[in-house]
Amino acid sequence: MLIKRIFAVVLTSVLSCAVLAGSGNALIGWQTFETTTPGNNNTGIGDTTPDTNSTYDLSPTGNISASNYYLTGAIGAGASSLGRRGLGQARNSDFLNGNGFGAAPPSTTNGELIIDWTLADGSPGARIGPFVSPNDNSGSSWKFGNAGSANQLIGDVSITNNSSYYFRLEFIHYDARGLANVATSPNQLDLFYLAGDGTAFDHNLISKFTGVELANLKQMDATTWTVTEVKNISLAVGEPVGGQAFLAPGDSAGFRFIWSGDSSGQAQIDNLAFEGTFFQTDALVNAINPSDIDDGTNVPMLPTLLYWVFAGLLLIISGRKIALRR
Repeated sequence: MLIKRIFAVVLTSVLSCAVLAGSGNALIGWQTFETTTPGNNNTGIGDTTPDTNSTYDLSPTGNISASNYYLTGAIGAGASSLGRRGLGQARNSDFLNGNGFGAAPPSTTNGELIIDWTLADGSPGARIGPFVSPNDNSGSSWKFGNAGSANQLIGDVSITNNSSYYFRLEFIHYDARGLANVATSPNQLDLFYLAGDGTAFDHNLISKFTGVELANLKQMDATTWTVTEVKNISLAVGEPVGGQAFLAPGDSAGFRFIWSGDSSGQAQIDNLAFEGTFFQTDALVNAINPSDIDDGTNVPMLPTLLYWVFAGLLLIISGRKIALRR
């Protein structure tokens, strides 16, 4: 009876770990968007400071190339060689500025509540410029529109793995507001992967299935609007990739948003985030959280845990048999 009870407790613990192992343990994201020229909201976005960053660590472990962050991100000039940056910043707060990155709970399990992830300074998660109505112009979103150049309908964003571990990119979250399906409005949003180009922006998101980088301009997602509305999107990266995709230590991944349509109206993106899990090797088996490592060694993960669990059970069973023989 005792062994059954012990086994039930152990099995429950193991199953809990297994469920948690599939959830992202790291997220970086933007709730606000800094313009290329401060004070001018029509100069595109140039932002290398995500508001939310769960990878902040005052005592980082391993070789970390960015001060106190295992993951960093960039929008605009810091994201690609072309540095597409959209039109600029919209300050409306009567749309977008919701409570989640992408399709947040309870509507779906893929999205994330903003308050569940720490801010970039390590403080508890908080919403910045939340949705209010009537509009008080305290919000911040990335706006797109063909005011003077078709490039203002295009925006680039990147994520970099600064850790000594392998980062599996699992979700790209964003909220997007497109306009009605008319000839002069942005009503189609496509997301593409930007491959390495041999420059300082040499991206390298690897497909675990093929062992090579994703193809340049591989389409990751497509969304169409027939009415003016906000769509909350949580893209599971494994779907367009056909399996798992990861960043090796020091590698980056770039992505390009392209809105289709003219500029009689403006489209916007908000609450943009990347989510995933760190692993010890490119086998993507032993999940770890670098922030939980204090001495530079790996924390016990599921395979190791299972080993000790079953070793303990065998020891208990052996001890019981010896006691019975006596």
